Amino acid sequence: MFLKHLTLQNFRSHEELSLDFHSRLIFFVGDNGEGKTNLLEAICMLSWLKSFRESEDSNLIRWGAQNYFLRGKISENQKESVLEIGYTAKPTVKRKLKFNQEEIKKRTELIGKFITVLLTPMDLKIIEGGPVERRKFIDAFISSFDPFYLESLLEYNKILKHRNALLKTGGSDSSHIAVWDKKLVEKGSLILNKRKEIVLELNAFYQTNLAKLSGGKDKLDLIYSPDVENEQEFSDKLSRNLGRDLRLGYTSAGIHRDDLFIGNATKDITEFGSQGQKRSTVIALKAATFNYYKNILGTTPVLLIDDVIRELDVKRREYFVDLVVSAGQAFFTTTDLEGIQDYVGKLEDQKQIYMIKDGTVHSLE
Repeated sequence: MFLKHLTLQNFRSHEELSLDFHSRLIFFVGDNGEGKTNLLEAICMLSWLKSFRESEDSNLIRWGAQNYFLRGKISENQKESVLEIGYTAKPTVKRKLKFNQEEIKKRTELIGKFITVLLTPMDLKIIEGGPVERRKFIDAFISSFDPFYLESLLEYNKILKHRNALLKTGGSDSSHIAVWDKKLVEKGSLILNKRKEIVLELNAFYQTNLAKLSGGKDKLDLIYSPDVENEQEFSDKLSRNLGRDLRLGYTSAGIHRDDLFIGNATKDITEFGSQGQKRSTVIALKAATFNYYKNILGTTPVLLIDDVIRELDVKRREYFVDLVVSAGQAFFTTTDLEGIQDYVGKLEDQKQIYMIKDGTVHSLE
């Protein structure tokens, strides 16, 4: 995949911006607070339809404006397509999605249209944030290419919400709860099986990547650790835990309590890992998703690399060079080009550099 054009209007710190990309490596260079990560965030929005830094659309609007607009022109296999996102806060909150000028009503219709892999210092939360962050990671990854999985996940969360609401009322009519149990098990089993399948495949890529990053020193596993192993166990556990759930006011068993184990033997990386090992694991994990897209799904994602190069040692930078070379296109944010000259040097004729200062973006071409 290749992003050929990006338009921003009233997005974050940028009032009006139009950029054309013809190179494989794009560098956004500027001091902290100048808005370079905002550009990467806009690209990520077009891909994931949500910000990696912000949960509320209204907070993405430039100060003093009432709406924002994003447009991206994507090329893949000699075919071009246009993605658009518009959001209006007043007088009525409204978000509009378009693909090739046709309005899209369901997010699932845009799955796979523009695939990116983002690497950011915030990714450490996958390691340090516990089961919740690890489930978010695996769910977001699978949802990025499987619309059926995303729909099942959304439906599961709705069913879970209804069951929890019923539990909080303290209602003793188990027949009402049993109706939601059946639906929860049905959707949950689909999610459970897909997670098992994908984590198993990701682990092979993860281990290969980690071996390269650590020089073979780190031997860690990526293992799916479900709360229930199958449909029957899920159903039995819901029935067995009913009394407890009524006292707690929420559902204490199910795939919403699954974990993604990352570690060695029975020890999670959070128990022994250094910062260097954690960084290697995050890079290996994100690179594994890149490998999956490319080798399993047959599409080459765009890489989005947010200010992570400078803090890496030589070994990890060398790995990045190989990853970037295998990508179709990569966008970087950095405060300066020091420390990433390897990228510029190896692909000197395939780069574009933009300087961001005082709210303006200047090309160095």
